[in-house]
Amino acid sequence: MKHAFILILLGVVFLGHNLGLWPNLFSLLSVWWPLILIAVGIAGLLAPRRSEHHCGHPREQGHV
Repeated sequence: MKHAFILILLGVVFLGHNLGLWPNLFSLLSVWWPLILIAVGIAGLLAPRRSEHHCGHPREQGHV
């Protein structure tokens, strides 16, 4: 579901650029793209973690 919001946001941004709402969008992105990477990394660190060792095998869940 998170990916859907990202796609919607990208669509809105590119549509706004095509309509002339943000004429300097690509020049801004060419300067500030490292900030986007930093923000994505921080969001990844702050996101709640899922169990990495659970694969659904009955033996690992205590069932023999």
